[in-house]
Amino acid sequence: MPLSEQPKIQLFYKPGAQARGIVVVDRRTSASRSRAHRRRKYQTVAREAPPNFVADLQRLRDWPSMKGSLWRRASLVKLTHAPNARLLTGSISGRNLKILDVGCGTGCISLELSRMGHDVLGLDRNERMIEIATNTKKMSKSGSGKLQYEMADFDKWVGTTGAYDVVIFSRVLHDLPDPENALLKAQRILKSRGKILCLEYAYNMMDKKTATWLYQIRKPLELQDWYSSPHLPDDPGKGVDLIMHEAVTGRKQHINTFEEMIRPLKRLFHQEAFSWYPYHFWDVLSDMRIPNLRIEERLATMVKNLEEYLLGTGEIEPALFLYKGTKA
Repeated sequence: MPLSEQPKIQLFYKPGAQARGIVVVDRRTSASRSRAHRRRKYQTVAREAPPNFVADLQRLRDWPSMKGSLWRRASLVKLTHAPNARLLTGSISGRNLKILDVGCGTGCISLELSRMGHDVLGLDRNERMIEIATNTKKMSKSGSGKLQYEMADFDKWVGTTGAYDVVIFSRVLHDLPDPENALLKAQRILKSRGKILCLEYAYNMMDKKTATWLYQIRKPLELQDWYSSPHLPDDPGKGVDLIMHEAVTGRKQHINTFEEMIRPLKRLFHQEAFSWYPYHFWDVLSDMRIPNLRIEERLATMVKNLEEYLLGTGEIEPALFLYKGTKA
């Protein structure tokens, strides 16, 4: 969208501010647009996936019609979904395990686990996602493990006590209404010494330094008409404040904080490993729209590598954590 056609940030003066020459961004309009944009973005796979879409990490290809999704380009999936799958599959030891994948989405991780010889049940409450996962299973070469999918809301799903060796939450626990109850259920359905793996988004870790870095990435892309996310103010201070507002203070729907997830994890399971990983770049890559695909790929790789570097030096805050624990 050309800059001239983008939604304008509404400005107003607070009482007493005009005399001091202070212009304030009206976030009531801009943030509501940003929230609606984020909701649409995370529904894009279900909405945009063509009937023949296959989410197979070992047979990646471009899906140009999926413009709002990382699956539109194989190179973007290699930087995002594929490393996440390796984090999870690499955290599982043992053979012929029985695994529950909560919020399995497209089924790309469930498929990789079945290829390792594990019996996997993938749950998701979205009917279209289960259709995609099932179609991917039919169109792909699976392993010796049994792979099944079920449309179910984990909060209402019962499950058999002591049935699973591993329970996985991959970017879903932060969205569940009661993470403690969800983890209590996971503990119940795990076998003795069973493992829990949580690869989760901690949105409230965003701070001003991280928002400043994101503004430095997003605004130049926007000025080139290479970014589809709602317009950021030209004033850096207002732009940084708006990114903070989008991520933390402006949320109307509750998303579980890092503390709301890590407390029950530590109480119900013995921690084996914990680590942070880059994740802010996912949003940038999702919204980038660079016509030259070679430049897009190089810039996407640079943004990911830069986030990894800044996390390593402590310059910015992380947003994605991996927790591995054993049933207490």
